[in-house]
Amino acid sequence: MDRNEMKKQARAWVRPLVLALDRLGLSPNMVSIIGLLISFAAAWIASDGRLFLGAIVLLIGSAFDMLDGDLARLQGRESKQGAFLDSNFDRLAESALFAGLAWYYMQAFNDRTALFCLLALAGSLTTSYARARAEGLGTTCYGGWLQRPERMVLVIGGMLLGGGILSLVVAVLVVATWATTVQRIWSVCRDLGENEGA
Repeated sequence: MDRNEMKKQARAWVRPLVLALDRLGLSPNMVSIIGLLISFAAAWIASDGRLFLGAIVLLIGSAFDMLDGDLARLQGRESKQGAFLDSNFDRLAESALFAGLAWYYMQAFNDRTALFCLLALAGSLTTSYARARAEGLGTTCYGGWLQRPERMVLVIGGMLLGGGILSLVVAVLVVATWATTVQRIWSVCRDLGENEGA
């Protein structure tokens, strides 16, 4: 099953929730804000060392990230403003999460993993920025080893399994996010060079 098929299947599963949110009169932007606040709560819980509970809360917050787009399509309210807010909220949520995990590992005197959390955050942000900047220059930038959904799945899985496993997950994320950033930069530079030389 490819990525698009997985998205389609996930949307079918959450359809009843989207309909319920619509009946409650919530707007897509309201759902985005709720999801962001839940993700902030998950980051705070994780920073206190309650990784399993933090993972459950983060899973709920991540679900809201999918619901807002489907709700916008259902209500016919898709907009550039909504897409802009959603993209920025994703970055804020991810930043809060990695900051919370870094704080947890610092308190546990695991400075190496705390540093890895910051490096993974830097890789995650530059992966997203490479795509945004490429689109601003009129080209496309997709693919890579790890996009945001895969990163969230790995982090949530690591949190559920405990601090030791999560340390390994974060180390993998450092390598994968930086590799994805380099891959995207190389791909965009190649495409832009070809277009400018044409």
